[in-house]
Order: sequence, then structure tokens, then C-alpha cells
Amino acid sequence: MKDIREIEEKLKSYKLLKVEIDNLEIDLEGYMPNWGSGATEVYAGGSKSNNPVPGRSTARLATSLIEDTLIGRTQGLDEKYFRLLECRRLIKKIDNILDMLSDRDRRLIEGFYINNITLYEMSIDMNMNPDYLSALKRNILEKYFYTL
Repeated sequence: MKDIREIEEKLKSYKLLKVEIDNLEIDLEGYMPNWGSGATEVYAGGSKSNNPVPGRSTARLATSLIEDTLIGRTQGLDEKYFRLLECRRLIKKIDNILDMLSDRDRRLIEGFYINNITLYEMSIDMNMNPDYLSALKRNILEKYFYTL
């Protein structure tokens, strides 16, 4: 089972993940990942006059400085694209689990981790003991959020 602290950190970063997703979408506007293209084609050519080993063709990548620059930029965008997918998956997992919780459990998790409300404030609002809410919160995390 995962450490509760890892789960708590993911839940606490919920708002930041949403902002990161928005910013990544802005950065990637108009970008479509195009895997399999670029400098993967091999040029096998040469003649006896320009081939260092007679009878054997040389193989080199068909790239130029411009292509290398574009490939480098594309790799940076690919990394952002994969980060965007990763963030979206995590947000979707959290949302799915929150949707499945009872109203009381959802209020507790959203209030404490997403809205940064203290357990004391929530105990007053929910008319429950803060120690009980702490134990309940831990049980909810262990029972439902282990897949994060």
C-alpha cells in the first residue's frame, strides 16, 4: 500500500495541477505529437569515389542543423505533452474517487486538501470531534485513494 503522505501530497497539489494543465494547454496550443517522423530515415548512398570503403555504402542520418533544432524543440513539446497527459490522468483519478464518496467524506477530503480548511474549522462546521475527523480522513485515504 502506498504511503499516506504521497497520497496527501497529490491531493494537496490538486489546484496547482489544474493550473499546470491550463498552462500546458496554452504552451501546446496547435501542437500535435508526430511520433515516428524526423531524422529516422537513413540515407544509404555513396559511390566508389566518395565511399571510404570500396564496395560498401555509407549510412548516415538525413538531418541538418535546422532539422536537429526542430527535433530538439519537438522533444521539448513532447515532454510537455506527456506531462499534460500525466496531470490530466491524476486529476481524473482524483475526481472519479471524489464522485464516488459520500457527501460527508467528500466534504472532508475537499475541505482539508483542496480548500485548505483546518480540521478544527471543519469539526465546528460538521459538528464532529477533530480527532474523529482525522481518523476518518485517514480511513478514507487508505480505503479509496490507494490507486493514486
